[in-house]
Amino acid sequence: MLIADISRRSFLRAATAAAGGATLLAHSSARAQENAPAAPSVCVFSKHLQFLDYPALAKTCKELRLDGVDLAVREGGHVTPDKVTTDLPAAVEALRAEGLDVPMITTGLKNGQEAEARPILETASKLGIRYFRFGPYGYSKDGQPFEELAAFTEEMRGVAALASEYNMAGGYHNHSGRNYVGAPLWDLHKMLTDIGADSVGSNFDVGHATVEGGLGVWQINARLMAPRVKMLAVKDFVWENKRVRWLTLGEGQVPLVEFLTIFRAAGFSGPVSMHFEYKAASNETLLEEIRKAAVTLRAAMKEAGYA
Repeated sequence: MLIADISRRSFLRAATAAAGGATLLAHSSARAQENAPAAPSVCVFSKHLQFLDYPALAKTCKELRLDGVDLAVREGGHVTPDKVTTDLPAAVEALRAEGLDVPMITTGLKNGQEAEARPILETASKLGIRYFRFGPYGYSKDGQPFEELAAFTEEMRGVAALASEYNMAGGYHNHSGRNYVGAPLWDLHKMLTDIGADSVGSNFDVGHATVEGGLGVWQINARLMAPRVKMLAVKDFVWENKRVRWLTLGEGQVPLVEFLTIFRAAGFSGPVSMHFEYKAASNETLLEEIRKAAVTLRAAMKEAGYA
C-alpha cells in the first residue's frame, strides 16, 4: 500500500507539474504572439501593371487582395514627373477609394536637385506618402570604386536633405550587375553611415542581394543593412547557364523566410514591394502570378515571426 500511495502521489505531482508547464508555455506563446510586430504591407510595383489606368489598377489590386501599391512616379511610369501635381493625387485617390494604401513611390531622383524633385516629394508628402525609392548610381568602367564613392555620397546627401524637409524617407535600391553602386552593399552601408541621416536608407532587394551574395554573403549583407532598411523589394530567380533567370516569388532560390527573419529582428515594418522581372505569357497570367506571390509572401512573413 505504501509503495502504491507513493507512486500515486508521484504521478499526481508529475501530472500537476506538466499541466502547469503546459499552461505557462501557452501563456508564453500568447505573449510572444502579442509582441510580434505587425506584418508589413504587401504591395506590387506598378511598373508591371502599366497596362491599367488608375481606376483599373485600383480595382485589380483590390481583387488580388493586396494591401497597397508601390507607384511608379518617373518617366514612363503611372505618374510622370511633369504631371505629378495633378496625376499623383488622382492615382492615390483612386487607390484609396478601393481601400488600398500607397505607402511608397518609385522615382528617378538621384541628388535632390532635379527640377522635378521638389514637386514630387512635396506632392507625395501632402498625400501622406512616407517612402520613396531613388537612384541608382554607377561606377565608371575602369575607375576605383572607393575613390568614386565620395561623389555619390554627396549626391545622396542632397536627397537626404530634401527628404528630411518633407518628412519622408528615401530608399536606395540595390541592383545586381557590373558597375552598380550598392550591388556589394558594403558601399551603400558606408554612404549611409557617412551621411548619418534617418531620411535615407535602403530599399533592400532580396533578389539582387541573393544574386550578388551567392552562398552566404547575403546573410552578412542582410544583417549589415537591416537597421537601415526602409522598404523591401522581393523577387526570385535561378541560375541557368551562368545567367540569372527571374521567376515568380517562391519558385527560385531566394531564402525569403531567412531574409524576413533578419529584418523582423531588426524591427523592420516598412512596405514590401513585389517585383516580376520577366515577361509573362499574358496579362492574365501575370495577374495570377501576382496573386500567388502575395500568398507566398504572407506565408513567409508569418513563418518569419510577423503577426
